[in-house]
Amino acid sequence: MELFAQTLWLAAPVIGAGVVHIVAIHRGWLRGLARTPLDCGIMLHGRRLLGDNKTLRGLATMVGATIGFVLVEAALSRHTDWGRRLSLVDFDRVSPVLWGVLLGGGYVVGELPNSFVKRRLGVAPGAAAPGGLAALFWLFDQVDSLAGVLALMSVVWVPPFAIVVFLAGTTLCVHPAMALVMVALGLKQRVG
Repeated sequence: MELFAQTLWLAAPVIGAGVVHIVAIHRGWLRGLARTPLDCGIMLHGRRLLGDNKTLRGLATMVGATIGFVLVEAALSRHTDWGRRLSLVDFDRVSPVLWGVLLGGGYVVGELPNSFVKRRLGVAPGAAAPGGLAALFWLFDQVDSLAGVLALMSVVWVPPFAIVVFLAGTTLCVHPAMALVMVALGLKQRVG
């Protein structure tokens, strides 16, 4: 049970940042950054690299909010016994700001390959892939951000296999739940 709690603690800053991002979209915060796509409008073979849905606002809110939540976790791990027990990261060795950049940046970077491939196939941002590809892209969309987080976090810490399994399970529950919230708020047309 402790391993599961530690996994949720590890994931909490990114989950919290996801909530902040949803609020930023819903409230129209950082509109200038929302109008600036990460691909800067660059085309490849007549199609956008990533599309309009991957923006500087997403990058800024995911990285910035993740850093904020990690700073809270680092303080709790330094000043409380329960925070120390939950933390899998030694914040005396790893800078909380660096850890937040790796987690939040990993989340954003992990989403980009899926968007890139969808644009190559002519799938519009926010639209479902055609036919039999829909299920494959839906599954990949649920775990792509986790792959990015794992890749970047491994720069300073490689999680044990059990943590990776728990993170995958957490991701497969939280990601669709967040999408449901976005659909309910009218920020997204569908889950997946």
